[in-house]
Amino acid sequence: MTWKHIAATVTGISHLNRNEGGQDYCRVQVVQFGDREYFIGLVADGAGSTADGGVGAQIACDTILGCITVSIRDTGELSGISHEDVEHWVSAARDAIARQAEMSSKPLREYACTLLGAVIADNHARYFQIGDGGIVIHEEAGYTAVFWPDQGEYANTTYFITDEAFLSHLSQQSSASPPDEIALFTDGLQNLVLSFSRKVPHDGFFKPLFETLRKSCGGENPILTEQLRTFLTSREINERSDDDKTLILATH
Repeated sequence: MTWKHIAATVTGISHLNRNEGGQDYCRVQVVQFGDREYFIGLVADGAGSTADGGVGAQIACDTILGCITVSIRDTGELSGISHEDVEHWVSAARDAIARQAEMSSKPLREYACTLLGAVIADNHARYFQIGDGGIVIHEEAGYTAVFWPDQGEYANTTYFITDEAFLSHLSQQSSASPPDEIALFTDGLQNLVLSFSRKVPHDGFFKPLFETLRKSCGGENPILTEQLRTFLTSREINERSDDDKTLILATH
């Protein structure tokens, strides 16, 4: 199994107009242990109401990436990773954010961020999410959302890894049938790529992007990455969402 993947994070015009930096962050890595290859995709979105949500997002992704690689190396099989293992990854990320907050003498909530992740091998896949944004996969039946964005009890709210009850909002799913395509994205794109009335992804958004990616060379493609960044900052997209936007696309 050889993965092709691209990823881009762009700052929303709402942040740019206020001379602020973006709050999204992502990590993509393909690792090999023995004769098996693993795709890892992680996305986090810092809360817009915080000063350091983007820092929290980076710490969360970087910490969990390390935890995942250790778990895969130790177990030797993705199917051997348990629900409790994923809770450990997320808890380790929260602890790392808490240490940063303590060193900076800031409240933990200033580093609030959502979290989405996927780990895929040739015989297994595992997904997890806290908060909004989404993970869309393609299987024989077509495109489907693994989880629906968890937007909280009130409008424009969601849940974060820094919440006191963060584990109660951790959604998990595993499958013995890995997808051939996967997309992970933050909430800046969810209203564009998901039909909330029908609870399905918009095929018309994903199909052209994946068709282009499938025709590319293996691994990471800098040219397509730049084209994706240009697309995410286009007038067409910005007119529909002024928030930060992150999108990971991967196929094998």
